[in-house]
Amino acid sequence: MESKRNSAFFGIKTLKTNGETLRRWLMQKELLEFGFMVMRSADFITFPVKRKLTPAETNELKKKIQGFAIEKMSFTRGDKQPTSLKGALKGKLPEKDFEELVSSFDTLGNIAIIEIPKGLEKKEKIIGEALLATNKSIKTVCKKLGAHKGIYRAEPVKIIAGERNLLATYRESGCVFKVPVGKAFFSPRLATERLRIAKQIKKGEVIGAFFAGVGPFPIVFAKKSEMEAAFAIELNPIAAEFLDENILLNHLEEKVFPVHGDVKKIVPKKFKAFFHRIVMPLPKGAENFLESAMIAAHPKGCIIHFYAFVPTSDPYPATIDLIKKTAKNLGLAMHVLNKKQVRTFSKETMQIVVDFKVKAI
Repeated sequence: MESKRNSAFFGIKTLKTNGETLRRWLMQKELLEFGFMVMRSADFITFPVKRKLTPAETNELKKKIQGFAIEKMSFTRGDKQPTSLKGALKGKLPEKDFEELVSSFDTLGNIAIIEIPKGLEKKEKIIGEALLATNKSIKTVCKKLGAHKGIYRAEPVKIIAGERNLLATYRESGCVFKVPVGKAFFSPRLATERLRIAKQIKKGEVIGAFFAGVGPFPIVFAKKSEMEAAFAIELNPIAAEFLDENILLNHLEEKVFPVHGDVKKIVPKKFKAFFHRIVMPLPKGAENFLESAMIAAHPKGCIIHFYAFVPTSDPYPATIDLIKKTAKNLGLAMHVLNKKQVRTFSKETMQIVVDFKVKAI
């Protein structure tokens, strides 16, 4: 049985009256060792620290508090592992900071991706280490550096705690994906959507997976339906490289065919009037490719799953009007099959999907 004691840590001992000042200083310096219990006696308190202080740090601490001792000692591991980020941060952040804290996060394999508000950026290391403490399977914590940007719609990240690794192994619906975090668009929050659509696919359908990324939509479709084939179109060369690898990892070389390039350039040349179903999960700007999707629609009928970020106050009319207008300009009949909210993005914005069918008149 593993001992509850650990002798690998230094401790700093001081009077209890100095305790809060010492704790704040250790957190500021990122020296406090989380996961081990602070030692208390009648008059003294001892904090576990990650390493022995440097001479400069010792001198700085002398200016903060009067009287302390540094020595190597054993500390007891915390009896309970925190189950939430807020729980893990209790006592480590001032109460006012919890109002700004974003406690939700995404996980890709053993990598967690979290948003750090601007007002908490100086405390991102503390937040990252606290998140590691909530789940032993999380080995790396990244913060989002901004929204999806550029023609590849990648979401840049920065490692703030844990291992220096940005290659995730992610599993979903019996499939496995290698994902270069921060280099290619990938959303685990669309897992439900992938299964929802897979259940609708009929035997023999040929699927167009636009903006395929590393392949989650076409690969899940291939595993969970009786489709004939999926053509996965992706412009980002890094994403395309992992798309190829993920097709091989899932043994779907005869079902999913990667196509490297721009939808607007490829569709008119290779896929005109070709697909029975098209999925368009671009995080931003999919409206610029509606015409390409309809050009690729099979004349006897094609179902298109169109995703968009819209105002929460009036989510559907503008998107549906755009779809109707595009179909009319191309001489196609169109009717909406389904519309629904996919997820909330902010107080003002949410992501929706509109499923519609087009066919030649």
